[in-house]
Amino acid sequence: MKRFLLIGTGILALLVIAALSVPFFIPKSVYKAQIEKAATNALQRDVTLAGEVDISVFPRISATVRQVSVANPEGFATPNMIEAGELRGSVKWMPLLSQRVDVQELAFIDAQVLLQKREDGRTNWEFAEADPAPAENEGGASGGFEAGIESAVLENASLTFRDDVAGTSYELTELDLRASMRGMDQPLVAEAAGKFQSQAFNMSLKVDTPAALTGNQPAGLELDLSSDLASLDYTGSLQLSGSPVFDGAFTANIPDTPALARQFDLTLPASAALGRVRAKGTAKGPLDALALTGLEASHDSALLTASYAGDVSLGGDGKLNGNVSVASDRMRDLLATANVALAPGETLQTFSATGQADGSFKSVMLNGLTLKLDDLSATGQAGLDLSAATPRIVGDMAMPELDLTAFMGEPADEGSSASQGIQPWSKEPLDLAGLKAVNAQLDLDVARLVVGDVVLTDTVTAVNLTGGVLTADLTRFNAFNGTWQGKLSVDARTATPKVGFDMQGQQVAIANLLGTLAGFDSLTGTGNFKVSASSSGASLDDIMQALDGTVSTDLSDGIIRGLNVAALVRSASTLKQAVATGSLENLNFSEALSENAETDFSSFNTVLTINDGVANVDLMKLLSPVVGVDGSGKINLAGQSMDLRLATSIDKAAQGQGSVVQLNGIPVPVRISGPWSKPKVTPDMSGVTSALKAELGTRLLNELGGSSASGSGSAEDVIGGLLGIERPAEPEDETGEATQAPSAEETAINALGGLLGTRKKEDKPSGDN
Repeated sequence: MKRFLLIGTGILALLVIAALSVPFFIPKSVYKAQIEKAATNALQRDVTLAGEVDISVFPRISATVRQVSVANPEGFATPNMIEAGELRGSVKWMPLLSQRVDVQELAFIDAQVLLQKREDGRTNWEFAEADPAPAENEGGASGGFEAGIESAVLENASLTFRDDVAGTSYELTELDLRASMRGMDQPLVAEAAGKFQSQAFNMSLKVDTPAALTGNQPAGLELDLSSDLASLDYTGSLQLSGSPVFDGAFTANIPDTPALARQFDLTLPASAALGRVRAKGTAKGPLDALALTGLEASHDSALLTASYAGDVSLGGDGKLNGNVSVASDRMRDLLATANVALAPGETLQTFSATGQADGSFKSVMLNGLTLKLDDLSATGQAGLDLSAATPRIVGDMAMPELDLTAFMGEPADEGSSASQGIQPWSKEPLDLAGLKAVNAQLDLDVARLVVGDVVLTDTVTAVNLTGGVLTADLTRFNAFNGTWQGKLSVDARTATPKVGFDMQGQQVAIANLLGTLAGFDSLTGTGNFKVSASSSGASLDDIMQALDGTVSTDLSDGIIRGLNVAALVRSASTLKQAVATGSLENLNFSEALSENAETDFSSFNTVLTINDGVANVDLMKLLSPVVGVDGSGKINLAGQSMDLRLATSIDKAAQGQGSVVQLNGIPVPVRISGPWSKPKVTPDMSGVTSALKAELGTRLLNELGGSSASGSGSAEDVIGGLLGIERPAEPEDETGEATQAPSAEETAINALGGLLGTRKKEDKPSGDN
């Protein structure tokens, strides 16, 4: 019996040895042909084994295939989709007896893979279905094998993804990967290192149960990805059902955001201002609708620091609910990265904002907002709505001070206004394109608003900007020592903007108003000011040229500088003498007209009608206890000049009853003409001549007739009396005897000749015939 057992054992050993030796007697070309045929049928692509094939069955089943290639379909960039220098695999014997495939090693050496998407949308990673294998043991029971991989290796592998539609290409090179998975219900552990777009990276991965992952069930996942451009840690679960679903904690760090964007060919706005980004929190939900809770994110760069703490949802239009903070101590450099140009200056250097964000990515409000700009600050709430084609800003802000001077262009040189006087209206084109870039609804309460030389205080304003039309309802503000209210509108929808404004002020200091806005400070006083005007133009000069509207003032207790009306009236005798001698051009008004001359008034009322930049004086009346002035004429606002006619009067008793400055009943007005910077004041004799001509015909006859009837007076006395000229005294000669002085008649005739444009002819010498 023992002998039979030994013989049987020997025979069995010979059979096993024979079985193990069979592969060595089968030509390798047979294996190559069978493998190529099976792989080609499975992939429906030509599979070529250009190198040798080694197969062994002891101590484990193993095979090595060299120079393997999988062909590309026609029309793609390269002949082959996959090329591998060597494929190596081995399977243990013993587990096969219990229907388990235990792969000891599966290695791909020097593998190169090209994934391509053509412009017509075709891809090379979509394989046709393989031919069905013939069914065996139909109706019989079929057993299943379990599988496990002790070691899966990629050495020096590369993967290129080329998207001809988007014109992009990404490369994964020098990839080394080692992974192990004892079973589908056992953890999958992998370590990898390589280069993505020439940037080195390292990765470690652990999946608790690969069977759950392949069965569309959540599986535990630990991922650690690090490189010089970014790092990511995730601990939680992952479910592969359509869009990946996450539920776990993450930490991300991007040391250089612009560099990372360049790796993916992304263009970021103001990228020069971006720097390090850090974030951590909990991610839950599908990738395209991820909800981030407990998020803590921060950004740091030389130009900008920012932070966010709260929740973010990526689903739909997104959702924000958290505290945000933004700050910069180099605001001008920050704005320059966004191509925002500012006038040179020392303002707009630092900026900060904090608040509570609530809303979506398209419409968000910042509540409890605190803004700081240089030394300025503001509190309230503001929002941004991006749901429409034109962004819309809303806000309700209170500000202690707001200085808009920096946005008005390059400032003039220091002292230029004083040295050059009144400056002409600017002809620089107005750039109002920004009014069409955004819509806005703002309620502003500004304690002090500065626009150039204009200072407004306690300003309450409601601003609406829609489609390039700006309206500002100034409910209340203080300016030029008075209280104001009004409305302002700017229509920038066309190439030629339109402007309109209605303003009413009470107890306004007119010197501050005219001095600040027009550089004219020769009029002082306080009172009411009302203006309603509209215009259009591409520059400030064009707007002034087309200005239409009305202006009215009601001033009291003021001064007109540069003109002493009382001194001018007191020169009535000098005026008469100048008329008598025909030398009006030699009148001296130095006392009445000088830098130190002044005219006090108790009331000064004006009504102006403006047409095409020229204001017609409908009413101009100045009153004081001693002096009164009635004015008429025009003020050229566009040309910064004037031509006014002032009829002056004086009450010698200072009782408020002014009498017109006159030449024996003929009014003599004062004319103020010329540019605002250097007006000229002269007596206006244009009405005196016509008045004299009208009255001489009747009064001369009446006076002459009356004198002859009474037998008193002579013609020369009558004419002199008409003009207020007394008969001159007869001068004495050197001997003490009286000489014959020019008669009053001659003097009067000379005066009349000067007024009427004629002169008494000189007696011709006797020798002339």
